[in-house]
Amino acid sequence: MSHGQKVPGTSPALRSTRYFFNRPLLLITQASLSIALVLLLIGPAWAGTIDTEFLEQRPWPNEWVHETEVGRYPVVWRQRASKADGIFGSVRFEVPLPQARVWELSTDYQDVGTLTPGVTAVHYLEESETRQVIQVDVKVLWKELQLIFEVEQEPPTAIRFRLVNDLIGEYRAICRLVPVPASEAAEHQQPATIVEMTTWLKPAHPIPTAMILLVERMTLLRGARAFLELCEQEAN
Repeated sequence: MSHGQKVPGTSPALRSTRYFFNRPLLLITQASLSIALVLLLIGPAWAGTIDTEFLEQRPWPNEWVHETEVGRYPVVWRQRASKADGIFGSVRFEVPLPQARVWELSTDYQDVGTLTPGVTAVHYLEESETRQVIQVDVKVLWKELQLIFEVEQEPPTAIRFRLVNDLIGEYRAICRLVPVPASEAAEHQQPATIVEMTTWLKPAHPIPTAMILLVERMTLLRGARAFLELCEQEAN
């Protein structure tokens, strides 16, 4: 998509979970829109390096952990909610591709407009090999919003995101890609990569925490399924 290009209506074929969530920025955009929708129903700034160290703490204090399966792949979900510290969510899984290829799939942002419902335009305010500032114009119900995503890339291991918005608050995320050790990958007879997407929301206003956690969990788990299906197709 060119800078500032308007987004045409998407076809029904594109309105599938697989296409919405197959890349981290699509996933983050969709999660942000889902949170914005919840906040609307209940009634831009950026600078400096995006700090996500506190997000990658393991374990979080008083976290809740649930292990499940998406298709034939084990997936680990973690969550934590605190009025003082914010809302945390994380999904972790292993994909059957080498780290370099997973990185390529994870950093293709060109479809964020056409594949995310509600997005009307996408503008790149800043763009380099390791940093982008992206303005996403969206319409949620009756309200039009401008979401400013700051994206920092640390090839080929990490992608960090930050969104600051008066309605939503502050939203940060990190997608971490870690190659599976060769000894373990040999058991699968192919290279593999651990993918972990971790998010944090510090709401601008009091919100129903349980509802936000449910939305975040559903969004990230659907994203894990779509990304796994994409990677499995690539592997085959």
